[in-house]
Amino acid sequence: MVIATQAHAEGYLVDGDFGMGSGMEGGDAGTGKLGWRRARLRITTGVDLRDDEDQANALGFRAFAEIEKRATLGGEARYERWLSHSVGAYAGVIGVVTPETLFGGSVGATVVLPLGKRAGLFLEPSFSVLPLGADLPSTGPLLWLLFSVGIKLGL
Repeated sequence: MVIATQAHAEGYLVDGDFGMGSGMEGGDAGTGKLGWRRARLRITTGVDLRDDEDQANALGFRAFAEIEKRATLGGEARYERWLSHSVGAYAGVIGVVTPETLFGGSVGATVVLPLGKRAGLFLEPSFSVLPLGADLPSTGPLLWLLFSVGIKLGL
């Protein structure tokens, strides 16, 4: 009996991005009320991996550094669903790993404005809830409402 193996002609499409953003950060500092302030400036970089035969679904990985006041380092892993070549939505897990920890979930959307065949300007609003970690406000989770902008390149 001979068993034939399937031919694997599919590959991955890789997009890279680099951007920066900020927004609002909220939490209860022990007063019993949700307070908001401006979030620190953040620099992000990452990659999106899509199957060339199913380009609507992707996995995204981001690293970020907050650079105001004290520096922090973190990352995000996300599932992305592209509604078109230029518009997508995502959900994922996000965390800050140093100097203190924060972990939670995030959702957002991405709009890409083309700047040629393989480049574009991305606009990305997002919302994150971080209920775990050592750097939480005194009671409850930390909330992020962020807006990022940057360059996306098809690699």
